[in-house]
Amino acid sequence: MTLTRTDREILKLMQQDATITLGVLAERVGLSPSSAQRRLQKLREERVILRDVSIVDPRKVGRPVSMLVEVELERDRPELLPPFMRWVTETPEVQEAWGTSGRGDYTLVITAQSVEHFDALADRMMELNRNIRKFTTSVVLKTLKRGLAVPVD
Repeated sequence: MTLTRTDREILKLMQQDATITLGVLAERVGLSPSSAQRRLQKLREERVILRDVSIVDPRKVGRPVSMLVEVELERDRPELLPPFMRWVTETPEVQEAWGTSGRGDYTLVITAQSVEHFDALADRMMELNRNIRKFTTSVVLKTLKRGLAVPVD
């Protein structure tokens, strides 16, 4: 899908506030509400917009601890990768996960209630995933920026 300037404006506005009304969205991008609705629907159908979500402050829901975890897997055991992938997708504490280059094979963003909670989670991760050679954890001391907006200029 080729994005028009109007599509990009819609994406910017939706990333700022997905609760914006269709009427306000249409007015801001210079379209009729029905045209704005069609474009928004097309962006969703084409999976340019993957989901509309609310961003929650983890501290206010009892998850003040964030960790960045680099996981290194055994290279000679690819048959053990599916359990790790399943664990990542099924564990709600794992907010984001990326296959990476560098020291680790995967980097995870994990939120926890406490360091003890994270420690128990890490023990379960190692117990359920025999393919993990080692992992390194960095505790987030200060959040400078949090967001999921993708520049669409």
